[in-house]
Amino acid sequence: MDSKNVRSSFGKSCTKHFYDYCEHSSIQGLSYLAKDSGPRDKLWWIIVFTMCCAVTICPESKISTKCLNYTKILRARKLGKLIGTSFTENKYFDYMSLLCNAENHGSSMQLTNRSISEMFNETSSNSDDRYPLDFGISDYADFLYDCAAVTIDDATCQWMGTNMPCREVMTPIVTDEGLCYTFNMFDIKDIYRDVNRMKTFRRLRNPTWDPDWGYPKNDVLEHAYPRQAFLNGAKNAFVAVFFTKKDQLNYGCNHFSLQGIRVSLHIATRIPRPSQVFFSVGLDRLTTAAVIPSLTSVTENILDYDPHDRNCFFSKERKLKYFAIYSQGNCNLECWTNFTLQACNCVSYYMPRDNQTRLCTLQETKCLEQARVDYPEAVLSDRLWRQKKRKGGSKKIHLNCDCLPVCLDIVYNTELATGEWDFNNPDEAAYDDSRNITDLYYASGVKIFFKDNYFLPTSKDELYGTIDVISDCGGVLGLFIGFSLFSVGELIYFFSIRLIENYRHSGHWAG
Repeated sequence: MDSKNVRSSFGKSCTKHFYDYCEHSSIQGLSYLAKDSGPRDKLWWIIVFTMCCAVTICPESKISTKCLNYTKILRARKLGKLIGTSFTENKYFDYMSLLCNAENHGSSMQLTNRSISEMFNETSSNSDDRYPLDFGISDYADFLYDCAAVTIDDATCQWMGTNMPCREVMTPIVTDEGLCYTFNMFDIKDIYRDVNRMKTFRRLRNPTWDPDWGYPKNDVLEHAYPRQAFLNGAKNAFVAVFFTKKDQLNYGCNHFSLQGIRVSLHIATRIPRPSQVFFSVGLDRLTTAAVIPSLTSVTENILDYDPHDRNCFFSKERKLKYFAIYSQGNCNLECWTNFTLQACNCVSYYMPRDNQTRLCTLQETKCLEQARVDYPEAVLSDRLWRQKKRKGGSKKIHLNCDCLPVCLDIVYNTELATGEWDFNNPDEAAYDDSRNITDLYYASGVKIFFKDNYFLPTSKDELYGTIDVISDCGGVLGLFIGFSLFSVGELIYFFSIRLIENYRHSGHWAG
């Protein structure tokens, strides 16, 4: 028997056995396929089967003119005339290279291998009379604090309708925008691990809030920290007013001459990045921010899933080197720190570091700027599982950040409204203790409150579990074709026992 006849015989046997199953099956409609009906009827039945919020405020004026007249030194550097400037002024100007435009501190204006006595008519206290561009900046935080143009002592604050000294509710913090002041944030030592060696100013209250489970049920409201706004509306807001002297404005530091303050809203366990996410409050402006929280949580059904399947980490599930509490923002900052360390072999002043990591010197500012430019491309390459080759060498920098969101995440969306504030008009002054402010100051105020008492959270859950798939498939099959457990028995019988019995009685599996 040739192969063609074998294939023909096998096809006829399969067809005969399928018709036999259709004639005797309890599944509705299958018998119509076995009947000797027209092709239109059979096509119809075939078609039927197949269809089936913490607040961080950063003044835009970074440094007081009592320490540095930035515009004066910038002009002197550009003209190459340092007579009439002091060594201290030039040192502080170089400090500002970490906050101001890189173009203002280009290599053409660096004072490399120049004599201090020659440039400033001053005698150096060190044996080396050369201008020290390679000195460290471990005292950078003290420099920002001691020379701040806008201080917290001159600000006024209000919480839930009660006036409070800003120093009691806000604390200084060093960020990528220099010296800022934060309200309702965890203490730095509670966010970072002990390995970190960053400057801290003072200890805050011990937190009673957990990033995964919130406040304890028995927590007393007045002792809870971070503070809770238990009522909505503008009368229950956090209000902060910062004052900037008119002679402290500096328009030469940045490209965009933003003045006043910048405000960043974030969860209490995250280190703020006010250079990345913020809204501005101008001079003599009052900005109100109605906060609308967006809470994302998970159900217990997906706790056992792999983090990359559920696309989130619990705060204690993912360990970071420098941070005690995981968040996507903290992870991104650590990733940015590691990238800078690989690129420059040092880190910037606001980045976390350990005893083995050194701060970049002022001569390495150009490397820090280049790393900032290269970082977005490196992140994109990492997401696309490619390595990025640095220019000028064969060294490859590969990021392995793995910065998934936290499973219990809060995002603060805001509705902003800004109006002009004639602060010097006594009839429009908002606070009695501010009426004595003269025309020497600009005022920048922000009022932050929750818009509603309630908000609708979003919960992550498994769309279909194993049982759901089985029950849904069984329900659909049962609804449309009468499929049941008895039908499963028929399938097993016709395609196992029936074949064996056919072979025993007739010597052929098709019977």
